[in-house]
Amino acid sequence: MVVRNKGRSPVIKQLPLSDIVAEELRQRIWQGDFQAGERLIEADLASEMEISRSSLREALQILENEKLVVNKSRKGTFINHFTERDIAEITEVRLCLEVPALIQAAKNLTEDDRNYLNHLLELMRQNLETEDWYELFNIEMEFHRYLVDLCNNSRIRDIYCNLLVQIRTYFNLLKDYYSTRKETFYHEHKQLLDAIKTGDKRIVEKAVLDHIRLLT
Repeated sequence: MVVRNKGRSPVIKQLPLSDIVAEELRQRIWQGDFQAGERLIEADLASEMEISRSSLREALQILENEKLVVNKSRKGTFINHFTERDIAEITEVRLCLEVPALIQAAKNLTEDDRNYLNHLLELMRQNLETEDWYELFNIEMEFHRYLVDLCNNSRIRDIYCNLLVQIRTYFNLLKDYYSTRKETFYHEHKQLLDAIKTGDKRIVEKAVLDHIRLLT
């Protein structure tokens, strides 16, 4: 795993096997290999991934804590289905975190930050052209994570990081909406970045509120 260390070379961190397996399963969920409500057969997955059942269970516990899967007593483990209430709660928490974070981020924005965020926008545009939704939503996740990271509030960053897996999973639900509105996706993020670049608190606040509430 590459751990981002702003302003320095990436740091390589050795992860426990359960974390590596959990990440593999996350990616497969986001790629659509598993569908909402689908049961995960532990014996089959452990055999396929060539790991022990105990390592798989540890990985599934991580995903359950992240609310990506749910364990039903005597029935097994299933891919979680995000309800309207789940989405509303995620949106509410995002508003609590991202509004103050991005207002502060606007004050801390450097030229290097602008260049990197512009680079992410360009990657969004390129992936919209090829309709690579999996990579596109990964880029979107990085775009928002990077902006929140700029607030320099370690507690906001930590809470947001814990929520980020659910946010990324929610992005998957937007594919059908954006498949016929590809240009809208790019322009929404460009408008948000343009607002942040102004450094004006009121402009940033309105842009963040409009951006997050758009699909609720």
